[in-house]
Amino acid sequence: MKRIFSLLLALALLSGCGSPAPAEPEVSPDEPLDEEEIFSLPETCPPEPLSAPAVITEGRTPSEDYALPAPSSHVKWNDFQNNMRYWATHPAIEILAQAEDAVFYALPLYANGFGGGALIRWGESLAEFDWTFCPGPNLSPPRMDCSDVDDDGEKELVIVCHLGSGTGVSKEELHILEKNPDGTLTDHAFPENLWHTQLPTLFHAARTQGRTFALLGRELVEVKKEPVVNLEAPTSGAIAHFSMYEWGGLRFQGVFALRYENGELPCYVAETSAEILYENGMFTLQDFHLYSYDQ
Repeated sequence: MKRIFSLLLALALLSGCGSPAPAEPEVSPDEPLDEEEIFSLPETCPPEPLSAPAVITEGRTPSEDYALPAPSSHVKWNDFQNNMRYWATHPAIEILAQAEDAVFYALPLYANGFGGGALIRWGESLAEFDWTFCPGPNLSPPRMDCSDVDDDGEKELVIVCHLGSGTGVSKEELHILEKNPDGTLTDHAFPENLWHTQLPTLFHAARTQGRTFALLGRELVEVKKEPVVNLEAPTSGAIAHFSMYEWGGLRFQGVFALRYENGELPCYVAETSAEILYENGMFTLQDFHLYSYDQ
């Protein structure tokens, strides 16, 4: 019975502010206990923040004198969706996002047989970037906001672009533009390795008493996927979303993925989130959380 008590205590500590600890497993007093299985849940501690330098790109002078449509003073999300639909099927320049005195222009998609790019006007500044922004099945235009994300007293331009989606795939890209004293624009992009490579180092999976758990720091959720999944080498799959809040905060949303025992395809078993900090060209993930995956 001491072993059973130890298991229950471990599960209670693991629950933290995530999902509640699972109910006590039913174990017959005469049933032999597998000590290795009983103690398979690893020791836990709050995850340390993860950091990586931004991917920096200098905006370039527009390659030609484009005839740019004038921004509207009254726009709605549907207007940008309609613009994106037209842009995806015609060789046109369209406005896909606006924020204060900033405008996101999508350059012609099939120009030079290549996927257009973005032209950003911010006040008197105008810069061109080779960004990818895919309409996707939901026609998701870029999202843009002006806010002081690094608390330096100057506003930055925050832009989230949808890269693409499909079965088990949904990726976005986060850009933070800073305006230089000479009026040029510099892009600081959130590095993919931070969520795709570093974040999974915080993931753990364990099986005990016939039940499987995904663990992130002191939070855990029970995995209820069949067939049985392989617990080795959890990944972040191919899902990355970014949220912007009115008060200027940023947050990342992703997934915790395992692999099926007899297959290579990822099996999404939990959702994750983390606060994003940006300062001096560095991005940091912290305040990690784990949630049940109900899709």
